[in-house]
Amino acid sequence: MDRFDAMRAYVQIVDSGSYTKAARQLNQHKATLSQQIRQLEDQLGARLLTRTTRSVAPTDEGMAYYQHACAILQQIDEVETQLRKGTSAPAGHLRVNVPVAMGRLVFAPEIRSFLERHPKITVELGCSDRSVDLIREGIDCVLRGGALADSRLAARRVGDLRFVLCAAPRYMDDHGSPDRPEDLARHHQIGFVLASTGKVRPLQLMRDGRTVELGVPARFVTTDSAAALSAGLEGLGIIQLAEFVASHYLTSGALVPVLPGWQSPSLPLHLVTPTTRKRTARVQAFMDWAHALLSRRLGSTLERR
Repeated sequence: MDRFDAMRAYVQIVDSGSYTKAARQLNQHKATLSQQIRQLEDQLGARLLTRTTRSVAPTDEGMAYYQHACAILQQIDEVETQLRKGTSAPAGHLRVNVPVAMGRLVFAPEIRSFLERHPKITVELGCSDRSVDLIREGIDCVLRGGALADSRLAARRVGDLRFVLCAAPRYMDDHGSPDRPEDLARHHQIGFVLASTGKVRPLQLMRDGRTVELGVPARFVTTDSAAALSAGLEGLGIIQLAEFVASHYLTSGALVPVLPGWQSPSLPLHLVTPTTRKRTARVQAFMDWAHALLSRRLGSTLERR
């Protein structure tokens, strides 16, 4: 048994959650991978995987081995890449994931500058409002808002994203303009379901050190930020938007502020990578570029740290 081949097979199986998917990724037979894992477990004297009819998952010992294996393989890949290319310049394929609005309005329009700066890197940009599993899905870096709880992740804080409460003029004409937060109980909102909780994001407002959380009815809820924006522009309810999304529509008059004397709580933004993998040169290059991009493109809507 080649120990590094078996190690690479094991890591791919854990990342994929399936022997079949791992075999497809490695262009090998499923039976070959099964034999490698059996031999690896025999050599280590420990059970690494629990198997069901639909998926596989690491045992406690298997997760510890996975973390070390990822670090070892990453170092080997980096050294081999540098030797083959004859340079230490960042290179390779980079998988990143950002929220939908960030991807469409901030990252996609600017990604050319990153690719021109690093011609040996290719980028796969995923745009999703769900909380992706970096380790299982093989993603190198994500941009996340809110508190981080996964101890397997390493985070770099890049600022705080501010929000604004607004609505379409047609909605305000039909329902009137609230003067106090308590008036919102007679209105309805467009609810955005948070992937982290599966519940509608609480509507909170702050002023002079006072914070109130409001129970505003929602006739329409969604998990998609683009759908929430569209519903808000159609006048379906009051909506809480990131300032970098809302600014264009507030300037054009397509949306108007609601209770402008009150502020919505900001959300911490982090660039997140798995701790089980050594941060490669290409990941570090992307994180540095993304931090500078967010500071420049979001301007005053991003409170820099």
